[in-house]
Amino acid sequence: MKRKNAIFAAIILALTISLANAQRPEESSQKEVPEYKEILRTLLPKTTEIKGWKVTSGPQFFESQNLWEYINGEAEMYLDYGFELVATAEYATLDGFGSMTIEIYQMQSPKHAFGIYAAERSPHDSFIKMGVQGYLSENVLNFWKGLYYVKLTSFETSSETKEILMKLAVVIDNKIEGSYSEPELFACFPENNKVKMSERFIPKNFLGLSFLKDGYRVEYKRGGSSYQVFLVKNGSHDIAKEVFRKYQDFLKSQHEGVSRSKKCDYQLIFTKREKVEVMFQYGSFVGGVLNSADLSKAEGIIEEIVQKLKRGCS
Repeated sequence: MKRKNAIFAAIILALTISLANAQRPEESSQKEVPEYKEILRTLLPKTTEIKGWKVTSGPQFFESQNLWEYINGEAEMYLDYGFELVATAEYATLDGFGSMTIEIYQMQSPKHAFGIYAAERSPHDSFIKMGVQGYLSENVLNFWKGLYYVKLTSFETSSETKEILMKLAVVIDNKIEGSYSEPELFACFPENNKVKMSERFIPKNFLGLSFLKDGYRVEYKRGGSSYQVFLVKNGSHDIAKEVFRKYQDFLKSQHEGVSRSKKCDYQLIFTKREKVEVMFQYGSFVGGVLNSADLSKAEGIIEEIVQKLKRGCS
């Protein structure tokens, strides 16, 4: 009877993890914290899963109300990106010469997990295929998949450190079920002159403005000039019009020369300076080009984005 109960409990736990990982890409997590703690505990590698290593401490769990106790200097940023829960554990080699910390951050949705991951990566990192995407340095491996942002940090470096990080990361990656990719809205951005791995998703205070939320931004470089392209999907056409009006008011408060232009099915505002800022509103979308050296090229970029939106790139 005890054996049957143990098997039944294992099946229930496996189903719980599978259902959590199978959420739709934009669906927020809604389960109770104790249930998610058990899921995160299961995702962490066990001593039996990592040859030559053992768990020496944890797991410890931190929620939104006490995250400052764990990452005081970065807690506010993580909360802005939809942080919900983190599990952290410490590991050591059986001979005592190596040690490592593993952290698994559960975020509000997959796009929020991508957002915090992208906020901490650099285009100059060495990228690897782990989860949806990851990067590896001499003693750090970070990746994201589903609701989770996973960070592995070794406190020693040797010729074997990277191999060990990869093996431990694979254990976690294999436990997170489901197929995920970067947020679909990035397909609406132009490909020409894009800086690789510069995509960002910023949930709050996008461009430093409280009325801009859930912003997508990509860096571009042409010749010696750099510029940024951004896009925000609002809840409705009316909300987008109001956001567009607020941005126009903001630009007028910052610059003397702000002009407005009406195209066939979208509207533009732009500044007349050495570096041009252009913003458009099309349906429920607002977006724009920042720090462009050429107004006509910026307008061409916006026209390309609008045409992609019409074809349903998002």
